[in-house]
Amino acid sequence: MEEGLSTYRKFIYKDDALDLIEILEQNQIDYVLNDNSSRLDSTFGNDDNTKQFELQINKDDFDKVENLEENLIVTSLNNVENDHYLFEYSDEELMEIVIKKEEWSKYDYLLAQKILREKGKEVNPELLNVIKKQRTEELSKQEALPKMWIFFGYFFAIIGGFIGVMIGYTIMSYKRNLPDGNAVYLYKKEDRIKGQNILILSIIGIIFWITMRFLNKY
Repeated sequence: MEEGLSTYRKFIYKDDALDLIEILEQNQIDYVLNDNSSRLDSTFGNDDNTKQFELQINKDDFDKVENLEENLIVTSLNNVENDHYLFEYSDEELMEIVIKKEEWSKYDYLLAQKILREKGKEVNPELLNVIKKQRTEELSKQEALPKMWIFFGYFFAIIGGFIGVMIGYTIMSYKRNLPDGNAVYLYKKEDRIKGQNILILSIIGIIFWITMRFLNKY
């Protein structure tokens, strides 16, 4: 991550970020678009890790950029076609989009609110602030690492494979980006320690097997 910048949004394709980048450039907001296609995090198959391009801005600009985005999109919502798939969603499903907005496009997030409002179930700004705070707290909670990955990590560490290095490093260092621009470790401390051990053992294993091959050769 660039110094002083935080991840604002991730995209699967670079072209998906162009509209937002245009907004940033028009308003002279500093940004960096990173290509993370070679990152180790994809080892674990997290859906978010399939998003290869990471747009970063200053945390202080998060609210400003979000408002600029929303103002641009709101004007286009008046022309939305009635056959848009969100019109088939239930009130509960629309509310889930509002709650988990980081999993949806900004357009879908605002359209969900518009549909709810037209049904007489408007989500007011005060409630949106409460939802944002609760969602941030929920995403801040660390997860327990599946035992399968601990097994695979130690297995590849023993056989001296670089995969063990990848697994260990990812467990130890992977962070989840929060809506407010902060980042927290995804896995609990005890699991990160296991990741560190896997990383160290993997490096030792690689050195050991390289040494053995060298001795056998000579």
